[in-house]
Amino acid sequence: MRYYIVALLFLLITPAFAQLNPMGSIYYQNQFLANPAMAGLEKGLNLNAAFKAQWAGVEGAPKIQYLTGDYGLANNKVGLGLLFYNETAGAINRTRATVTYAYHLPLNGGTNFLDFGLSAGVMNESVDFNKVKGDLDDDVLNSFNDRKLYLDGDFGAAYRTDKLTLQAALPNLKRFFKRDVLRNVVDRSTYFIAAGYKFTTDKLINSIEPKLVYRGVQNYDGIFDAGVNFQLLDNKLMLNGIYHSTNSFTAGFGTNYKNQFSLLFQYTTNTSKMLNYSNGEFELGLKYSIKN
Repeated sequence: MRYYIVALLFLLITPAFAQLNPMGSIYYQNQFLANPAMAGLEKGLNLNAAFKAQWAGVEGAPKIQYLTGDYGLANNKVGLGLLFYNETAGAINRTRATVTYAYHLPLNGGTNFLDFGLSAGVMNESVDFNKVKGDLDDDVLNSFNDRKLYLDGDFGAAYRTDKLTLQAALPNLKRFFKRDVLRNVVDRSTYFIAAGYKFTTDKLINSIEPKLVYRGVQNYDGIFDAGVNFQLLDNKLMLNGIYHSTNSFTAGFGTNYKNQFSLLFQYTTNTSKMLNYSNGEFELGLKYSIKN
């Protein structure tokens, strides 16, 4: 019965916390994950993968993993992307797969860009009966699994110079246009707005990039994030930190080998409402780039 209760709690009450602190990769390592307009910003292929364990120490706690690939065509105007995302919480499983098309409109002779991106795909939500200990004939469980694949998409836009990046995204467009009123989901992201500026130097610290983010979460107050990323030692080392208005903090450390392979480890403290229940969140991100 224990897993059945955990599944219902994650489904009906607590899943909102899973998105209060999203994948830390979205801030610096893999911005495409939050905004489809960021697909294929540079010529060549970028492959990203990450795993995040939330609420360490809590049985049935959420676990998230994703794979993305984005490719920039030689003309610097078109980007293509693929995403596979999976999240488990207790006996609840959510899987999402999308394809992305992005167009990068050059301005001022190609020094600035106006970016647009659109993703389309499916999401499937289900209960894993192998993790349920209880009445497998319960109507709640069976009706949850009877729901069909969820057709959805995301839209994003951005404006970029060599230092400044302004961006905004509307994920889960079906929910945005009121086409999904039958699904009672409390942890859905509703919008994403960000502004970042990169300062470059010739010293030990190669670049400093502060970023401000404002995020919307279904049935929750808007969340403000303030972060900064440091690139050091000829961009071989990265350090970052992000403060979240949920009274939590993300700290990250990573390495970059020949501007081709990067590894990022991040730890996020609990939100104020979860401080007494778990040991925070851990994330490991990998990136591999093949440049043309």
